Amino acid sequence: MKLKLLFIFIFSFSILTSQNLKIDSLKTVLKASTTNDEKIKILEKLNTYLINYATPDNSIEYFMQMATLSNKMNKSKLESRAYKYISECYIKKEDLINAEKFALKAVKISENSNDVNFQLVDFNHLGRVYNHFGKYDKAIETYLKGIEIYLKNPAGNAIATVYSNLGISYDNFGDSENMIKAYLKGAEYADRLKNYLAKSHSLYCIGNAYTELEQFQKAESYYLMALKDSLLISNPLYINIHHHGLGITYSRWGNYKKAIIHNNIALKHYKSVGNKLYEFDVLNNISVVYNRMQNNYKSIEYAKKALNIAKELNHKLAIIGAKQTLASAYIDLKQFDSAETLLLEISKDTIHKDLVDLETKSAIYQNLAIVNEGRLNFKKSLSFFKKFKKANDSILLEKRNSKVTEIETKYQTEQKEKENIQLKAEKTEQTLQIEKEKTQKWLLGGGLGTSIITLFIFGYYYQKNKKQQLLIENLQKELHHHVKNNLGIIDTFIEVAKEEFFDKPFEHKLTELQHRIASINQVHKQLYSNKNLATLNVKKYVHELVTNIETSFAKQNIKIVQHIPEDLTISTTKSFPLGLIINEFLTNAFKYAFEDSEKGSIQITISSNKNSYFLTLQDSGKGLPTSFNLDKSTTFGIRIMKLLSEQLNGTFELNSNNGVQLTIKF
Repeated sequence: MKLKLLFIFIFSFSILTSQNLKIDSLKTVLKASTTNDEKIKILEKLNTYLINYATPDNSIEYFMQMATLSNKMNKSKLESRAYKYISECYIKKEDLINAEKFALKAVKISENSNDVNFQLVDFNHLGRVYNHFGKYDKAIETYLKGIEIYLKNPAGNAIATVYSNLGISYDNFGDSENMIKAYLKGAEYADRLKNYLAKSHSLYCIGNAYTELEQFQKAESYYLMALKDSLLISNPLYINIHHHGLGITYSRWGNYKKAIIHNNIALKHYKSVGNKLYEFDVLNNISVVYNRMQNNYKSIEYAKKALNIAKELNHKLAIIGAKQTLASAYIDLKQFDSAETLLLEISKDTIHKDLVDLETKSAIYQNLAIVNEGRLNFKKSLSFFKKFKKANDSILLEKRNSKVTEIETKYQTEQKEKENIQLKAEKTEQTLQIEKEKTQKWLLGGGLGTSIITLFIFGYYYQKNKKQQLLIENLQKELHHHVKNNLGIIDTFIEVAKEEFFDKPFEHKLTELQHRIASINQVHKQLYSNKNLATLNVKKYVHELVTNIETSFAKQNIKIVQHIPEDLTISTTKSFPLGLIINEFLTNAFKYAFEDSEKGSIQITISSNKNSYFLTLQDSGKGLPTSFNLDKSTTFGIRIMKLLSEQLNGTFELNSNNGVQLTIKF
C-alpha cells in the first residue's frame, strides 16, 4: 500500500537545485518594496516557490501577508490562492482542522464570484483536503457539489480535473464502479475541451485502476490510449509515466518481456533528466520483474541500484521498499543471512515506524518465518509466523470493518431515498386528488357547453393523462433503481460472508449465488436507464451477463461467442428466467465442460419469429456422461433450468453432441 501511495505522489515530483537562492533573493526584494502593488507582485512570485520548495513553518507568514494584502486591495483570486497555500501547509503538518478551515475560506471567496472555473479550483482543493485525511465521503460530496455548479453554468476547463479527483475519492472509498465512471467522465470533458494533458492523466488513472482490479487487458488498452494522447502534446514526462504504468501492468500480468521493455524506456528517460525518485521506482520495478522471472542475480543487481538511489535521496519509504525487494531476491537464492539483516533493519526501525504499515509488517514477518524455516530454526519460524498471522488478521478485520461501514452508508442512503420516494408518491397522490376535485367542479359548473368547450375538455384530459403516465413511469424507474441498489447490498453482504470462511466449495456456492443475483440485477439496471420500461435489448443484457461470469472465472482459454441480433428485444417478465438459464449453463460449462488447460468455446444463439423465441446454448467440452438420464437427473443446475423453461412455457432439449447442447423454444 505504501509503495502504491509513493508511486502516486511522485507523479508531480521534480528536483531543481537553485530554488533556495531565488527564494532568498525575492525575500530581500520584498523587504525593500515600498508600495502595495510592488509587494503583491513579489509575494505572488515568492509564494509560488515557497509552496513547492520550502517547509510550512518557513512559508505560512508570507502566505498570510499575501491574503491580508489581497483582501485590502480587493484581489479575491489572489486572496483565495493564499488561503489554499496555507491550507496546503497544514496538510503537510497533518493538521486537519486548520487545513479544512483555510480551504473553506477560499471556497467562500470564490462562491461570491460568478466565475465557475474559479469556484471549481477551490472545490478541488477542499476535496483534496478531505481525501488526504481519509474523509472520503466528504471529498465525494465536495466534488459532486462542484460538478453541480458546473452543470448549471458550464465554463472553464477545471471540470476534467474535478472528475479525475472524484475518481480517486471513489477508489479510496472502495467504489470501483463509480471510480471508473468518474475517470471516464474526466477523460470525456478533457477531450471535449481539447485538454490532452488532462485527458492523458484521466486515462492513466483508469489504467492504474484496472491494474489494481487485475483486469490487465483493459488496463493495457487505457495506458496505450493515454500514451497516444501524451505523444500528441509531446510531453516527455507523461509519455514515460505511461511506459512506467505499462511496465507495472505487464509485470503483474505475467508478460515479463514487455514489462522489461517498457520499464527500460522509462528508466532511460528518467536517467537523462536526472529524476532520481522516478529512477528509483523503475529500478525497483525491474528488480521485481526479474524476481518473478526467477532471475535472482539480475533482481539483486537492480534492487541494489534502487536502494543506493533511495539512500542518496534519504527517502525513508523508498529505502523500506528497496530493502523488501532485495530481501525477497536473497530468500530465493537461500542467502538467508543477507535477507534477515535487511528485514530486521526495517522491523526494528522505531524512528520511522509510522512508515511501516500493517501490510508491510505482515510481509516482513512472513519473510522472516521463511528465512528461519530455511535455516531449520522451526521454533523461531513459528514465532514469526504467529506475528504474520496476527498482522494478517488485523488487515482482514480492517477490510471487513471498512466493508461494513460502506454497507451501512449505502443502507442509510437507501433509507433516505426511500423516504424521498414516499414523499414524492404522497405529493403525487395529493396533486392528482386536487386535480380530480378541480375537474369535478368544472364539469358540474360547465353545464351544456358549446363544441369548443368540449374540445377544450378533451385536450385537458389528454394532457392530464399524459402527466399521470409520466409520473407513474418515473416512479417505476425509481423502483427499479432501488431494487437494483438493494440487490447490490445483498451481493455485498455475500462478499463479506465469503471473507469469513476459508472453505472453497462453500465460497464457490456463494459465488454462484452472486451470479444469479447479478442476472436479475441486470434487468433492473437496464430498465432504470431505458425509456421503454416494458422490454429489454437482449444482446446488451446477455453481454453484461457474459462479462460478469467471464470476469469471475478468469479462464482465458475459454471463448464465448454470441449470435444475437442487435435489435432483438424481450419482455421484462421473460428476461428474468432467460438470464438465469444462461447463467446456469455458462457456470456449469466453466466448471465441468473443460479441463484446466483445455481450450474451448461456448456458443450463445438467440433468435425469434412472430410467435416464438429460440435459445441455443452449446459448449465444445467433454459432453454429458454416457449414463446421463435427463428425466432422472438430480443436478441442481439442470433442475433449475428445466423449471425456468417451464416458467417460460417452453420446450427443453438437452443433448450431448460434440459437447453439451441445450435448446429451448418459448
